[in-house]
Amino acid sequence: MELLTKQGWSSAYSVESLILQISATLVKGKARIAFDGKGNSYSLSRAQQSFKSLVHIHSKSGWFTPPKADG
Repeated sequence: MELLTKQGWSSAYSVESLILQISATLVKGKARIAFDGKGNSYSLSRAQQSFKSLVHIHSKSGWFTPPKADG
């Protein structure tokens, strides 16, 4: 989803507009949650690992802020 990339992000977006956009994308793509119990469950250790990975990526790359003229 380009909206959540460096190039697609704008500080003008509100939390509500982000949630609406993500919801619309999920509905349009007919997203479904599989409740079959198969696969890996999302554990605390996996969440912590994901968080550390994101912190590393953002500390290395930073955030892209588009010019004010772009919105």
